[in-house]
Amino acid sequence: MKFKVLVVGDYGVGKTSLFHQIEKTIPGAEKKPSIRLELIEFTRMIEGKEVTVNLIDIPGRELSNEYRSKHYLNTNGALVVYDITSPHSFRHTPFWIEELFNYSGFGNIPVVIVGNKSDMREVSQRTLNPIDAKEYVFRLTRTSIRENIENHYAEISSKSGKGISQMIDKLIVSMINHREFLESKK
Repeated sequence: MKFKVLVVGDYGVGKTSLFHQIEKTIPGAEKKPSIRLELIEFTRMIEGKEVTVNLIDIPGRELSNEYRSKHYLNTNGALVVYDITSPHSFRHTPFWIEELFNYSGFGNIPVVIVGNKSDMREVSQRTLNPIDAKEYVFRLTRTSIRENIENHYAEISSKSGKGISQMIDKLIVSMINHREFLESKK
């Protein structure tokens, strides 16, 4: 099984740091040559299935809408990243999700809303309450449950790598379940 996963979110939320931490954290992850974008490929054994993931870092503002829509096509899942110390970046997550759903070619796809910079929770006075993000994920899942999509929330630190493997595995399980559901409908 092969999946295309995008890492999206506003500029400055730590997408690229997360991307590089995934490369360090996930066994066998390696960078692949790509024009304009960064691409990591890795293989995981999940629920007895060998799954290959192509993970693509989508720039927050440098990529034109024309190129962005082309890169979104055939996307199976996404990490939608926001900075827990930036309420604005959280409020912008629906934009990224709508864009993913509009351009993926599949409509709704599994996503993980990623609250990055958890290492800043104790020192920043502007951190968001994770309950807001969990509630948003709950509502998002309710709207896509008929397509067998389960979305998730993860609060991680791209600095330390804490929680990254578990987050990736949850997304992969959701993508497997969604793909099996789509294939059963054929």
